[in-house]
Amino acid sequence: MKKIILKILLLAIFIEFFFFNGLFLSNKSFGQENDTEFALPTDTINAIENSKNDDLLPIIDIKYPEYPPTITTGKINIQFTANDSDSGIQNVSALAHVFPFDGNFPIKLAVLPSSVSSNNESHWEIPMVINTTGTYRVVIEAYDRAGNPSYAETTINAAIPERNLIQGETTDQLNPRIAFLRPTFTEAAYQEHGFYTFYAKYGVPPFTDNNITTDLDMFTVKTPHSVAQEYSGAELMTLDNLTALIPVNGTELNDVSFGGFPDPQRFWTPFVDHVKKDFPNAMITVMRDEDASDGHIFYSDDNKTNAYDVLMLFHNEYMTQNEYDNLRQFVKNGGNLVPIDGNPFYAEVQYDRDNQKISLVNGHGWQFDGKAARESVNERWINETKEWAGSSYMINDIKNKITFDNNPFNYTHFEENYVNNPDVTIIHDYEIKFPAQDYVNRPELKETVVATYTVDYGKGKVIMLGISGRIMYDSELFFKYFDDWLVSNVFCYNNTQPCNQNQNQTST
Repeated sequence: MKKIILKILLLAIFIEFFFFNGLFLSNKSFGQENDTEFALPTDTINAIENSKNDDLLPIIDIKYPEYPPTITTGKINIQFTANDSDSGIQNVSALAHVFPFDGNFPIKLAVLPSSVSSNNESHWEIPMVINTTGTYRVVIEAYDRAGNPSYAETTINAAIPERNLIQGETTDQLNPRIAFLRPTFTEAAYQEHGFYTFYAKYGVPPFTDNNITTDLDMFTVKTPHSVAQEYSGAELMTLDNLTALIPVNGTELNDVSFGGFPDPQRFWTPFVDHVKKDFPNAMITVMRDEDASDGHIFYSDDNKTNAYDVLMLFHNEYMTQNEYDNLRQFVKNGGNLVPIDGNPFYAEVQYDRDNQKISLVNGHGWQFDGKAARESVNERWINETKEWAGSSYMINDIKNKITFDNNPFNYTHFEENYVNNPDVTIIHDYEIKFPAQDYVNRPELKETVVATYTVDYGKGKVIMLGISGRIMYDSELFFKYFDDWLVSNVFCYNNTQPCNQNQNQTST
């Protein structure tokens, strides 16, 4: 196949050359003697020679979006470069499809060259206008002059909801906008040779008061790929618009806390399914930490108007300052924030969008400025979180023999939050109990409350489970309570009667 493409290419080059040099338009007949010497241009000769020896694939680098985003406007320009250092880029094209995938690419995209280009690198953009909610997989293809193909892909999650939440007498008449927030920054932090490899070596709290200047590369790690990039062939056809966004089978990152690879995230499907059951007309989607950091939880650039009614978090332990501020603003505007797991909002990271990496900034006992790491606070925003979210992470070894006297679904101690805001409304107090010696060493534990609760902030509220809900994904007893809490507290439903007919999603 490669030889055929090469022959066609060479033929096209010769025809083009002879035509423009007037050979076929000469006044002399074809058999007439012609003393003029014709020579191929040097660039053309070089291209031909390079194509003969070119076994390297072109390189496609998607510049924007830097990560698989969730958008609410329906408009996006995908920007990328195509580079080939040998024979140069010959052709670029792009196709797209939505899920479920049937093997066809029905969406043909116009690929437009931008103003910056060179012999070896070309800059391109793909304008997309999306009018329908769905998960769009975009595949970019580039051929060099030797016929070598290369591919790159990204996923665009288009969540284009109605702006109004319709209230009714039953939850079947609600069409809320619900987004799960995938903790991609936390997934990145836990990878091999990452934050936790550093913690294991240097301690939490640190083993020394001195600045650490070795192994600092562990504090800068890659964020995970899109889910679809981890599937190929027939596997892609098993995904739908939601499962194409959630890492049920794990990611390409090796999770050191799991002790294996990959780390399956089986909790996603049960939680998504129960929310769909509780609110069958809801628009449900999954976004990433990067989306929340970039403000995609709001409409356009206006952070005073929420794009969703409910955000549901899992183990979102690490986040940027922007993400933290945006989540707080989301609640202030009138949104409902539901952390399903304990230990959210714990440490600050910085996101390098161009290279798709995060670096630790402050929290989890350490501070990192890019040159050295030193001892710091455990919980980065402990005072702020107490005010608007009502609790903090309860630092305790997971192996400690902690029990719960009021435990209707047999929950086992993992990671919990303790209530530290007196204005919360307790829904369920788990009546935590520590080993006897712990009370001797830390008498303040007698006042510790681990509970599921709500706390009002601005025009919205936080509904905190207080425990690690994701580890209960296979418990029918847990989901019975979860469904009741979700319906009665997230949308203020008690049986079939709404307690708030006019949820306002706009803050002044």
